Amino acid sequence: MEAVHKTDTRSWITSKINVKQFREDWDGSLSTFPISTKKEFKMTTTEYAELEKECGLATMKCPAQDYIEISKEFSIPEDVSLETLKLQKEDIERRQKDSKYEALVYCHSKNYNYPTHHHAGIETVNPDDAAYVKVQEPEVLLWVQVFRPEKRSTTYYKYNQARMPNFAIDQEFIVLGCQYLTELRDKIDCVSDKAIPGDYSDYPDLPPETTCKDLYKSGFFYIDGTFYNDMRHADCRDYSEPIISWAASSNRGIGPFRKALMEKSKFIDLDLQLGYPYVYVHQGDCEHLIVFSDLQYYTHHHCSNRLQYPLHVSLKPKRRVLCMICRIHTAEWIVFDNKRLPENPFYFCKTCFFSFNYDENNQKIGNFRAYHHIDRSNIL
Repeated sequence: MEAVHKTDTRSWITSKINVKQFREDWDGSLSTFPISTKKEFKMTTTEYAELEKECGLATMKCPAQDYIEISKEFSIPEDVSLETLKLQKEDIERRQKDSKYEALVYCHSKNYNYPTHHHAGIETVNPDDAAYVKVQEPEVLLWVQVFRPEKRSTTYYKYNQARMPNFAIDQEFIVLGCQYLTELRDKIDCVSDKAIPGDYSDYPDLPPETTCKDLYKSGFFYIDGTFYNDMRHADCRDYSEPIISWAASSNRGIGPFRKALMEKSKFIDLDLQLGYPYVYVHQGDCEHLIVFSDLQYYTHHHCSNRLQYPLHVSLKPKRRVLCMICRIHTAEWIVFDNKRLPENPFYFCKTCFFSFNYDENNQKIGNFRAYHHIDRSNIL
């Protein structure tokens, strides 16, 4: 992976960090403070909020930030000495000369799903409640970004165009170092897991019996050369075995790889790089990039309820797939191979689906296949 990714050319990726060593270093540095200094070091929630208001990332963004980032008409004087403006000027000149680079910048600014705010400072559970377990200190927090599986289109290859990946953050979580990897996996919501298998065109009123997650429970995280397989259930399969065998039998210089059990591995025991793209695979071939974007020492202004972690971070609302007939309601059905339709597949809301594809006796009109559609906007 490193031979392909070349992290030394990507400034946003850190060197390798041992999470446990990070915690011990922080705990050791704080323990050297005198008692009076340690008391002064701690801040109340109100003081943290005021500090965030005055020194947070929002204060570093100017009103014209979005315009500057995507516009190539923005004018910067020649005699500026500020390094950031020099870099901005170079970027604008590159956009003016390279149309592909300009399109890439524009797509990134429109499709990247930026987090809107964190919930780390919100205490939503009363410590006296039964559903409250205090976080045991010393502890660390990791921010984990789960990306949406990249869309693969054959048109890129058909017309020999350069393919520009369209990566977007689908979900983000805050996990504790003491948590197992399976706790994060159980919190990740994906439409592939919630999909309802089977053609329901002959019995559209039949209630769904199962989901793909109920049928196919296997999955793994790939982090720092190790496949962490979920083997909690008897019918789980080791997805990493064919990959490891293929790598061992090929001459591509890939590997060697290691294996471990997801349910017995904690985040505190990981060696990782912030900003580095690791992989989460489930449902056979549903691949998500996962990125650890931040690592912090746990303090009292974070959520203190152990049961709320992994803590979900709010992102921008996801775009709905609309019914292709009424263009109003969210699609609930997807139809394949219907010769009466101009596109294949075709998305329907519930009302339009029955009105177009079935007669007054609820009988199919023509031959087609129909599947339940789980819209991305209905999950976290």
